[in-house]
Amino acid sequence: MTDSIRAFQLEDSAAMRALIEAGLEQRFGFLLEDVNPDLTDFQTHYLDQGASLIVVERDGGLIGCGALIREQGSDVIGRLVRVSVAASQQGRGLGRLISQRLIEIARERGFRQLEVETNSDWESALHLYKSLGFVAYKRVYVPEYDFTEVHMHMDLIS
Repeated sequence: MTDSIRAFQLEDSAAMRALIEAGLEQRFGFLLEDVNPDLTDFQTHYLDQGASLIVVERDGGLIGCGALIREQGSDVIGRLVRVSVAASQQGRGLGRLISQRLIEIARERGFRQLEVETNSDWESALHLYKSLGFVAYKRVYVPEYDFTEVHMHMDLIS
């Protein structure tokens, strides 16, 4: 079994959506319908906006994914979003592999800073991003869903 990391293709849309939704359901314990409209049209919400999407594939199936988008209103700040790894593959370093590749792409694209957001109780995600060099700078409580977002950033210029 060999894992390969590659650029997202439109044919990956259904599998990537299922992977991300399964990850959200795993993390929250439920999945709210119609809360993630970006997952219904990767072309419009990501590709047409200049985002870089990557997937990790094993034996023809997707086991991981992630995206790098440009932060609204900036040409020098990127944001990691939709980093997700299949539950059966977690703990093998795939989240790190995906994040590191997206960081490389951000540098290649000339971004000077990266942003990422996760939840305060998602310990594995917090640990991963901190170990990659992200620093928390803001916490935001979201009362309608009863969780706290942790906003982190990383400077890409040494």
